[in-house]
Amino acid sequence: MLDKKHAQEAAMRSMKTLICGLGLSLLLGSQPAQAEDVLIRNRPTMGVGQRLEYTDRVLAEAMRRTRHKYGPYRIEWIGGTLARERMLLEMLSGEQFNTTVIASQPSWEEQLLPIWIPVDMGLSNYRISLTHRNAQARIAAVRKLADLKALPVGVGAAWSSRKIMEANGFNLVTGESFDPLLKMLMAGRFDYFPRGMNEVFVEFDARSADNPDLAIENSMLIEFPLPTYIFVSPKTPRLHQRLREGMEMMVADGSLQRMLIEYHEEMIRRTNFCQRRVFRIENPLLTPGTPLQRKEVWFNPWDPKSGLCAKPAAARRPGK
Repeated sequence: MLDKKHAQEAAMRSMKTLICGLGLSLLLGSQPAQAEDVLIRNRPTMGVGQRLEYTDRVLAEAMRRTRHKYGPYRIEWIGGTLARERMLLEMLSGEQFNTTVIASQPSWEEQLLPIWIPVDMGLSNYRISLTHRNAQARIAAVRKLADLKALPVGVGAAWSSRKIMEANGFNLVTGESFDPLLKMLMAGRFDYFPRGMNEVFVEFDARSADNPDLAIENSMLIEFPLPTYIFVSPKTPRLHQRLREGMEMMVADGSLQRMLIEYHEEMIRRTNFCQRRVFRIENPLLTPGTPLQRKEVWFNPWDPKSGLCAKPAAARRPGK
């Protein structure tokens, strides 16, 4: 009788275990697979090829680095060139795309989710100018910042660089976009057209055949901090966190700088930093989040570690 009772209790325990196991299996089976993060980038149809290729690779590497923590991902592109105001509206909604890489402005930092690491490590801080060959001698004769400011300079009306140069008292001639400004330069409306060093050589190579008087100014450069950040839509905060962690990993192990030099080695050589006079101006648009104290996130050709220029910093600050 006792054995029969023990057998019944054992059978009940086994049944409970089976039911619990089935319930757990069903519960686990009903869990969805780990969500896939989708990065959708606005990618201009007419852009600077190498610059886009570099930033595409940075984004992809930041996503890959975080796969073990965040899981699978997918990167998509939406083609089309948008004005900054329209792009900001699209980023706020997050419906068409959720990620872009662009020179920062305070309104963007306030309304979107920035990653406070310059994607190009500040290469866009260094402005080399396109010019008309007839203006080269005038520019080469400049020794003081005040004299440089007096020369007419071309800049995009909605560009971050316009606001910076305007605040510093430059003699601006504005245009809607690059191509109209290039036409004005060739017509003699202004003397020089500052461009990021990651833009100027590609633009010159692409357009010099059709503009035989176009030249790259060879005596000076303008330096001001103008960080280019990854911006993420506020609708996708998880994607922002993932990209931020991936970028920090790349800074920590030096792979971001190695990637930068790999992609821009020829451009850095053509810039000829060591032979140029450098005019440094302030950027009044910088926000408190700008990582100016993080030396590891900025490319500096005068840093002895770069092996490029041996000039002391004081020798490259004329006209102040």
